[in-house]
Amino acid sequence: MKKTFLIAAMLMIVIPAMSSAQDLGRIISSSIGGIQQIAEASKDITPSEEHYIGRAVAATIISKYPLLQNPALNSYLNRVGLLVAAASERPETYGGYHFAVLTSDEPNAYACPGGIILVNQGLLKQIKNEDQLAAILAHEVAHVAHRHGIRAIKKSRWTKFGFYVAGEVGSQYTSDQLGQLAQEFQNVVMDVAKKVMESGYSKGDEKDADSSGMRFAWAAGYNPGEMIEFIEAEAQAGKGHPVGPFSSHPKPADRVASLKRELSGLSPTGKTEKVRTSRYVAAVGNVK
Repeated sequence: MKKTFLIAAMLMIVIPAMSSAQDLGRIISSSIGGIQQIAEASKDITPSEEHYIGRAVAATIISKYPLLQNPALNSYLNRVGLLVAAASERPETYGGYHFAVLTSDEPNAYACPGGIILVNQGLLKQIKNEDQLAAILAHEVAHVAHRHGIRAIKKSRWTKFGFYVAGEVGSQYTSDQLGQLAQEFQNVVMDVAKKVMESGYSKGDEKDADSSGMRFAWAAGYNPGEMIEFIEAEAQAGKGHPVGPFSSHPKPADRVASLKRELSGLSPTGKTEKVRTSRYVAAVGNVK
């Protein structure tokens, strides 16, 4: 017998077309909704479910760090991001890849399941050129492509969520049941949000994202060695191993050694073109 998944609390985010942070607030406050999907309660998380979870995770992040209202910069970020995503082994996701800039000055980036990737303006201030940006975005794309965020969901939570939403086709939910459903979905979302925003991915996942991201940037025609340049510059400035999500990255020296080994197998590599550097400087020049 087929069962119905009523997926609640899906936040309708269109990035980067959000008109204002105020609009986002209204969306968050009225986000309890329903989408009918036919599925088995005990099945693995599907691409469409991953997409909706990722949107809710993105909304959680944006509620803390608002979107930067800079259409030109967001458009530029998406052009670079989509280029490296197309070079990955997962060039398409259920809802597509979307990139946006946040107002936070913390040098960080967040890869949400399904393909929403958020970059703090503080990180853009430390990046020197488009090739470094491409390498960093490729690293985040690798987290999405390899579904690192989905691994953060506790199996017990997803099973419990499936139990609450499983029912006969056409069944009606009471307000109490909808409230419980929304709470269980929120638990799932917070598992991932905590991983993305606070604890960070495992060192193994980060090493995987470093290696894969370098290959994606190279395949897209960028100079993947700029990732090494960025990490070394951050380490010299004392920013290479901070607290928070970045603390889960391997130590800078270990990352550099691993990336150099990866780079040695990617010859010939592209070079950092001045026109791309000029393009980057022009795009981020007005970020305060």
